[in-house]
Amino acid sequence: MTRTLGPGSLKIGETGSAREWAGDLTKTALAPDTSSEDPIPLLDGNNLDGEDTTTWTLSGTLVDNFDYDSLQRFALENAGKLLPFVWTPNNTGGTDFSGIIKMRPIGWGGDVKKKNTNDFEFPLTGDPTLAENV
Repeated sequence: MTRTLGPGSLKIGETGSAREWAGDLTKTALAPDTSSEDPIPLLDGNNLDGEDTTTWTLSGTLVDNFDYDSLQRFALENAGKLLPFVWTPNNTGGTDFSGIIKMRPIGWGGDVKKKNTNDFEFPLTGDPTLAENV
């Protein structure tokens, strides 16, 4: 059984040019958010179940990187673009998650003379795809 997050991988970008960002991340998660419509009352006294809608978000925390080649800069330069990702929570086996995310800018900075962290959230278009990581 694999229960520990890491060591793993997060790649963002097209196949052949995807960039690896795991070395900057202290936290990563793929989270669903499900909302339900209210039931619809019918004339016969029954209720028609409302529909559930689930959206997904790839989120995490990174350690600030002020270098030219950082995830923060990549996210800013690609803000609004739809890009593929592959997230491997643990390299020793289990599940890989992939899909399409909408890039959003990530902040920089915090306390002076500290290694600051910033959170990010990239919404998915559709559901993630699962594949066995062997």
